[in-house]
Amino acid sequence: MPTYIYKAKKGPTDIIEGQVEADSQDHAIDQLSQKGLLTVSITSQQASAQPKQNAHFFNIASSRIRSQDIDVFTRQLASLIRSGVPLLRALSLISRQTENNALRDVAGMLEKQVRDGKTFSGAIAQHEAVFNGLYLNMVRAGEESGALGEVLLGLAEYRQKEQDIKQKVLAALAYPLLMIGVAIATIFIMLTFFLPKFIVLFDDMKQTLPLATRILIGISKFMAANWYWFLSVAVLVFLVFGRNKQGSRKKFILDFIKLRLPFVKIFIKNTEVARFTRTLSLLIKNGVPVCDGLGFATEVLDNDSLKGSLRQARLDIINQGSSLSASLKNLDVFPAFALNMIAVGEESGKLEWSLKDISDVYEREVEQGIKIATTLLEPVLLLFVGAFVGFIVFAMLLPVFNMSLAVH
Repeated sequence: MPTYIYKAKKGPTDIIEGQVEADSQDHAIDQLSQKGLLTVSITSQQASAQPKQNAHFFNIASSRIRSQDIDVFTRQLASLIRSGVPLLRALSLISRQTENNALRDVAGMLEKQVRDGKTFSGAIAQHEAVFNGLYLNMVRAGEESGALGEVLLGLAEYRQKEQDIKQKVLAALAYPLLMIGVAIATIFIMLTFFLPKFIVLFDDMKQTLPLATRILIGISKFMAANWYWFLSVAVLVFLVFGRNKQGSRKKFILDFIKLRLPFVKIFIKNTEVARFTRTLSLLIKNGVPVCDGLGFATEVLDNDSLKGSLRQARLDIINQGSSLSASLKNLDVFPAFALNMIAVGEESGKLEWSLKDISDVYEREVEQGIKIATTLLEPVLLLFVGAFVGFIVFAMLLPVFNMSLAVH
């Protein structure tokens, strides 16, 4: 039976070294775990006699790791730890099984760093391009409370909920945006390239054309002569309103405008309130102080204008000792229902449950808003496109009808 040389932690500070006989490295780690030891490093006696190879360092590109990959990693790690599998072995198993090469490298480095004596949260902190501040603080809270598995499970469920809401919003917007794009492209091509070829038919008419036809001809000639300007404006609008860098001044201004638009502001506020309260509830539930939790919950929001307001609320709590409900009330951002629920939660000492209830309420409102919007948008868009195409047909045929009436 092979002999393994190990280095393990006994208690929070003591590190001991020794040998253990086992069928495999995993079996050796299990034996040490049963003795209450946390394995730092373990090698077979034969391997330890060989020259050590130089360490290989990986440069992980965060763009190669999708959010879904982190979700799967978190859920798998939570399941293994809750099943009693030691952290080192859990990381080893995940690093061998994951399909994403970049994430496999990250899991391998996390395992190595923990073996070298770092805490798991300390190892996570070395990969801030992959794991955000919320993730790091949840792991830290789980280590301090001794319930890392439960915390990771809660974090996995939270990330899944966030992903579900994003997918619902994207799915709701995809069809209307596609219809709008196709409608604009169709009308643009008809007016710019097709209609000018038919307009020449009216040049030989010795009668005054109807008003609708003259308007259509004027629009078509103008667009045919200046179509490149329309495309330039379209590209400019896409660049301005397209993807904006988080924290940029342009995004802040656009987010500020969104919060003033009718109907749009209600949808955005409900979405952000649900996201904020769900995040803060998760943090408080796992032992993160309200002030710190408020800072991390603020950073998960998408609207930069709301972020600025909530950062001010955190400063009020730090500098003036205000309660959470009082500091949020001064911002005129949260609805009265949410503020009352937060105040009740603070008074009863069950703030995390009040925040969870608020997130549930506003998530339902977001879902209902999405259903209503998609139900109404489809017929409105069809009506708009149909009306415009009908106007084109009417304006083109009206002179013909007038000529036939004049003949009779």
